[in-house]
Amino acid sequence: MKKILILNISTDSRNTSLGFAISWLNAFAKKFDEVHVVSLSKGDDEDLDTNIILSSIDNELGRIRKFINLFKIINKLSKSNKYEFCLSHMSSLMLIISSPILKMRKIKSIFWYTHKGPDDYLKKIFLLKASIYSNKIITASENSFPYKKLFSNKNKLHVIGHAIKFDEFYRKIKSFNSKDFVIVSRISESKKIEESILGFLNSELGSSHKLSIIGGPLSSKDEAYCEKLKLKYESIENINFLGSIPHRILINEISNQSFHINNTEQGFYDKSVLETMSHGLINFYSNSDYDDLLPKKYIDKFKFDGSSESLSNKISNIGNLKQDEINEIIYYSQSKLEKQSVNNLVERVLAII
Repeated sequence: MKKILILNISTDSRNTSLGFAISWLNAFAKKFDEVHVVSLSKGDDEDLDTNIILSSIDNELGRIRKFINLFKIINKLSKSNKYEFCLSHMSSLMLIISSPILKMRKIKSIFWYTHKGPDDYLKKIFLLKASIYSNKIITASENSFPYKKLFSNKNKLHVIGHAIKFDEFYRKIKSFNSKDFVIVSRISESKKIEESILGFLNSELGSSHKLSIIGGPLSSKDEAYCEKLKLKYESIENINFLGSIPHRILINEISNQSFHINNTEQGFYDKSVLETMSHGLINFYSNSDYDDLLPKKYIDKFKFDGSSESLSNKISNIGNLKQDEINEIIYYSQSKLEKQSVNNLVERVLAII
């Protein structure tokens, strides 16, 4: 019986930012007899396949007791099950805590990490340690792993793309109508939401179109930032804060939009860009990691420098594009993104282990 162990931050289909993990787990469940998941938090898990066995940590526990409990669960599972490998999704600490057990039981570990990296010094140390302890590191784009230079020449770090529900998000666009704008993102200063709002409002389309923001805060710092934005912009008629929505119904929300704005720095590789592109939305972005998803001749029309002024100029000039040019952009993006489908995620992971 083929089994794998997956360490996951959150297993909750209602989580806008992390709900996609359900589809990842189900993808592995189609290739293995059993998938054992240890999750730091648990929400709605009804969509999990029946051969996925989920263990979660009690959120009421203090931090130290929580990680002691995590160690005990992983030790118990690995003692009574033979795993092909262990995949840790975005959690340095989970991998560090499990490493002595995995090493003792000769279980190979894969560390998935796609982010520009933490700002906190201690978290940077944890990330570096987890990277050293793991057998393989996988990331989504060329610049989405912060310690790239340390590991890229050791056959340890592998860029494999993301894993989106391409088949579900894909929508064939026969004619493009200039409808409204959307931002799908965690509400955080690092995502530069306010700059995007101002860029939209100050553009030539800022008064005739609407902008919806889908997503919510994760930390207390994010919550303060979110409240600040709502207080400042919620009263403006064409700005809508929709909050977090279940990832599985995200398609319904973005189907009424034509444009998506992503204002992240290099190092981020947000799934929201890939999902909205798959659905036929035109993306305005500032991160060069998305350049490969557009024909080179159109990059300058949608890529801005991160400032609200630059974004306003790009949005204001969208009317200069012809219908066949827009169709060319959408078709090109969708053809590129099919290769980053969750349907072939397991094959990409197995190819490097």
